[in-house]
Amino acid sequence: MTISSTSTDYANPYRPWPIKLYNKLPQFRSDEALFDPDKLFEFAKRKTGESQLSSAPLMEPLAELCKAIREEARLSAFGKIIQQTRLKNLIVNRLRLDALMRQHPEILRQPEPEIIAIVGLARTGTTLLHRTLAADPEARTLPSWETLNPAPLPGEAKGDASKRVKLGTSAAKFLDWLAPDFSAVHPLNATEPEEDILLLDLTFFSQTAEAVMHVPSYSAWLEHQDHRPAYEYLRDVLKTLAWLRPRKHWVLKTPNHSEQLGPLLSVFPNATIVQTHRDPMETMASCCSLMAHSQGLSSDHVNAHAIGKHWLRKAAIMAQKASDARKNNPDVSFVDIYYNQLISDPNTAITAIYKAHGYVLDDERKQAIQKALQRPKPHASKRHVYNLSDFGLAASDIDSALGEYRSQYSIPQQGLPYDESETKIRQSTKRNPYRYR
Repeated sequence: MTISSTSTDYANPYRPWPIKLYNKLPQFRSDEALFDPDKLFEFAKRKTGESQLSSAPLMEPLAELCKAIREEARLSAFGKIIQQTRLKNLIVNRLRLDALMRQHPEILRQPEPEIIAIVGLARTGTTLLHRTLAADPEARTLPSWETLNPAPLPGEAKGDASKRVKLGTSAAKFLDWLAPDFSAVHPLNATEPEEDILLLDLTFFSQTAEAVMHVPSYSAWLEHQDHRPAYEYLRDVLKTLAWLRPRKHWVLKTPNHSEQLGPLLSVFPNATIVQTHRDPMETMASCCSLMAHSQGLSSDHVNAHAIGKHWLRKAAIMAQKASDARKNNPDVSFVDIYYNQLISDPNTAITAIYKAHGYVLDDERKQAIQKALQRPKPHASKRHVYNLSDFGLAASDIDSALGEYRSQYSIPQQGLPYDESETKIRQSTKRNPYRYR
């Protein structure tokens, strides 16, 4: 079978012919009507029969996002449907979850969730590590279908997710049809663990919007907000989901947490933080390619150079904020995992994570995780290709923005093997906390 490559013609995203035709049709509704926050909220109220929101953020960030979409995003006709539908669904889910918490006050009386949070920068092995740790029978993660509909749908009883799984499977198949390249860049499966950033979306305090659209004013606004209320709501949602399907501990994962590690730790002070590391020379172009393909789902005006500038700056901010949070939280368990070591010796990395969290890697866990590591990867029909120059970046730009981060963590340079002599476990002051280097 011939393996093709993903497109690097980011300014001209692939479109199935029905979508091409739809995008050429006259548009009868203005962006003002499509992305009016009050109208979106009224739709969600009619859909759910609910109108009462918790105190967590919603309308203010939604208004900022809608304004940026109208003024900056330059969405295609079908892209407007995609993004408007996404916003509607988020508000619908928010109303359903808030109603569920009111109807069952015992949800929020549950103990604080136990958290292992993977917070590395994009393309540093976070997905591989996340899905490996998810193999633990006692681990609770967020499957892709649950990100689309975290609360039970009408007709679903507690513990029943059959409708939502079917909807998640259909959504994944539709995405494969709509953008075949995207599956090669970031494979999606309805039952595989997905990023909990999609729960932060319920407050519109997340990086998702700037990943899938050109909305720089919203991104700038978000950088100057206090994200603790969003993380407090994330805690409440995790309690709700654990009430629906309980497990011993949560394994969270999203690069978004790197930028907001301070708020995360203020809400989850007993979390074990796993920070993955990989040479930015290897990851930055891949990250920008992911963002370009993401924006190409909804826009015919993808500016690769703008994406490069935005996400290199964002990566530097995330690395610096994570470093600051680590200095400000000396009693927290941090575990550093290097990509080369994760690939060559995953068992050592996973053992260190469990030790830091105070867990014993018993035989049942070992067997489940080993089975996950040995599971054959699904055959990819396309090879993900990318180049720094496509995004207006050079090696000197990466060194300028992220050289200090690479030096701070002694990250091996591109193409160099992991130095086994650097492997060490260092005890710190917290409950059996270790750092894996």
